[in-house]
Amino acid sequence: MFLRDWRFWVGVAVSGLFLGLLVYQVDFVELRRSLRHANYLYVVPAIALYFMAVYFRAVRWRYLLSPIASFRVGRLYPVVVIGYMANNLLPARLGELVRSYYLSKREHCSASTALATVMVERVYDGLTLLLFAVVTAPVLLMLGQFHGYATLSGATTSVLAAGVVGIFMAALLGLTLLGKISVDGALAGWFLRFIPTAQGREKIKGLAHSFIQGLAILNSPGKHLALLLYSLPIWLLEGSMYFLVGFSFGLDGLFPSVWVFMLAALLLTATSNLVTSLPTAAGGIGPFELVAQQTLVALGAGPTVAAAYSVFLHIVALWLPVNLAGLAILFTQNISLKQLTSGSRVSPTEAGPSPSPELSGEPFGTEKDVK
Repeated sequence: MFLRDWRFWVGVAVSGLFLGLLVYQVDFVELRRSLRHANYLYVVPAIALYFMAVYFRAVRWRYLLSPIASFRVGRLYPVVVIGYMANNLLPARLGELVRSYYLSKREHCSASTALATVMVERVYDGLTLLLFAVVTAPVLLMLGQFHGYATLSGATTSVLAAGVVGIFMAALLGLTLLGKISVDGALAGWFLRFIPTAQGREKIKGLAHSFIQGLAILNSPGKHLALLLYSLPIWLLEGSMYFLVGFSFGLDGLFPSVWVFMLAALLLTATSNLVTSLPTAAGGIGPFELVAQQTLVALGAGPTVAAAYSVFLHIVALWLPVNLAGLAILFTQNISLKQLTSGSRVSPTEAGPSPSPELSGEPFGTEKDVK
């Protein structure tokens, strides 16, 4: 289905390029030695921390959806798991559409509204990770932890940092302003006049109204602050996962104290996740591994040990568990990933009063108003 999609092949090319750069630096004898001698006892609690982070993602999503309806976190949690599973298995971050479509069928709400809230999530994920980088990188630099990078041009670093911050701030400003636009206003009317048919204009207008409704949470500075506070435990828990897996590969020995190692883990969390916004084939494979490895090399790790840690962390701890959990949820609900992708690729339309039996709300129940 995706083999004829140009985005799939762009993603494959990007992933292949990054993985090629990673493999070029690796000593495979040392790689096998690192994997054989790693202490995997830390992996189980690390994976548990990841699923706790997913729970807090469901809590944040409940807050984002609160202007539309009140959902129980327990009902949003499997939807989030399935969305992240789909992001890992499908190209071009199509998991965002899958999650929005699945919620619309599960809870009979608008997929356009859900998609708007997911976009807000992504912006706040980026801003939180940038906050981690802004806090940790200068401290680690002052502590002399950047081996061989102390002479890096401050001007170049500042320009790159300002550019990344500018992108996310512009996205946040754009979504905030979009949430204040009326679909019946003059600006919306100017755009709608380019739609040739009255039926098409009404359909686009309905989709725009639903999407803007999903941005209602951005209507005050206090709610922006709340979203940042909701985002912090998500990424602190995921950073703790990176921290624990680091002990498996002896990375703690690179740092003078456990606190410095924690700062390094938060920086690693920021750099490796920010780069996965690239259109990779599936799950950020390639860019994640290379950027995580290069971050560790900058902090003093050997390139092969850093590569072993990065590949293991991504594939075994981050990628595989949530994929298995998502597929298991779909299996228990008698739904296939193909059904979800087929529905989400049509358009993020309204759920409608009569969804298909396989994706209807009945198997899951219809309770939405229990806090």
